[in-house]
Amino acid sequence: MKSSLPLIASMLTITGSAVAGNVRVAHLSPDAPAVDVRVNGAVAFQNLSFNEVSDYADLPAGDYQIQVVPTGATEPVVIDTVLSVPAKGDFTAAALNPLAEIGLGLFEDDNRRVPGSTRVRFVHASPGTPAVDIALAGGPVLFANVGFGESGGYIEVPAGSYDLEARVAGTDIVALSLPGTELTGGTGVTVWASGLLKGEPALGVALSVDVAPFAKVRILHASPDAPMVDCIVNGSRAITELSFLEDTGYVALDTGSTNVKVVPSGATDPVVINATLDLEAADYSVLAVGELANIRALPLGDDNSLTDDARIRFVHASPDAPAVDIALANGGPVLFANVSFGESGGYIEVPGGVYDLEARVAGTDTVALSVPGVNVTGNRVFTIVATGFLSGSPSLGALPLLDAEACRTDVNGDARTNVDDLLGVLTNWSSSDPWGDINGSGTVEVMDLMAVIQSFGVCKSDL
Repeated sequence: MKSSLPLIASMLTITGSAVAGNVRVAHLSPDAPAVDVRVNGAVAFQNLSFNEVSDYADLPAGDYQIQVVPTGATEPVVIDTVLSVPAKGDFTAAALNPLAEIGLGLFEDDNRRVPGSTRVRFVHASPGTPAVDIALAGGPVLFANVGFGESGGYIEVPAGSYDLEARVAGTDIVALSLPGTELTGGTGVTVWASGLLKGEPALGVALSVDVAPFAKVRILHASPDAPMVDCIVNGSRAITELSFLEDTGYVALDTGSTNVKVVPSGATDPVVINATLDLEAADYSVLAVGELANIRALPLGDDNSLTDDARIRFVHASPDAPAVDIALANGGPVLFANVSFGESGGYIEVPGGVYDLEARVAGTDTVALSVPGVNVTGNRVFTIVATGFLSGSPSLGALPLLDAEACRTDVNGDARTNVDDLLGVLTNWSSSDPWGDINGSGTVEVMDLMAVIQSFGVCKSDL
């Protein structure tokens, strides 16, 4: 690097909010050597070469000095900027342009995972190359008229192998062929056009895996007479002291064959459940069901896609209860029909609201369990699990689980955080409303109001 290069100083602000910031760095300056990236003076990303993209690093909310220097050196500092990181979001800071004009481009990454599909984004990072269309070879355009330093946004495509090409925008002139581009389901990928149209390194692409394929697994202890348990996943004790009616929340696990053993807390035997699951890039719930003498794993595939309505699933996990119908109370219509122990009734969609439900012996009007005041909203997915014993202790009950939501600050369930959610919090002031109590304190209070205000205009699933 030449020491006479200008120092590039600026303030980059990432907008958005939620609960933890992830930042990574992409080296896309075609004639720059390998670099280190210093964050507040300390090397955070080391020895990045052209076309390399780092892993994400968690950064607490705040302002950070970002400096780019040659690998192993402290000067010259060719990029010097302040990055303002919010409390949540995924972002890529990309070194762009030739070395003499090097600067930092900032891209917000939408790292949702769609089972069976790949979410693909195209970013134009080739200086001197005109705006391009990215298309299927000889076929339709996927990303239209993307200029240098711009992102074409995200699309979802089925997993598979694709022959792509970059065309000069609005024409059939192919600037770059990209045959055999492999896209794996359940992942997110960014295709970076890099290099030089005329010169070296030549125009090409760098692919970064933004979301690795993984399974999200939740384990629920639903065996009514079993003690507190631990779960050993692939030989490692991953979950401890799980009591009846407790669940782990979703945990990310590698795809493929996964062994889950359930043992009494703190022990290695007896192994009361020994199940091997073939996990894909999808969401799963695994319930420990049945009496302890006959305990078993009940694995379920979870469909956590969101709609404007509330999506609800019913699971029968009461070992001595007969098949049931789940219906609206007081003789109302059946929602889930003839669901037996160890079965799921599938999903239904209902408008947001408060529902009085009842479990009836299947095909009859005999009410086995009343479930009043089930409060659901749109843009959320719920599972209701029948648990306990019909005849015995603990007694038959219903456990509601929140599986997915547009965002925690979306009190009214319209997939946005706005003034209507403020009104929802104020209306339920000092109550224990599950949607107004955003911070989980047990009461709707001023901190819940502040959370809504800070999240105005955004709505992310993991707020």
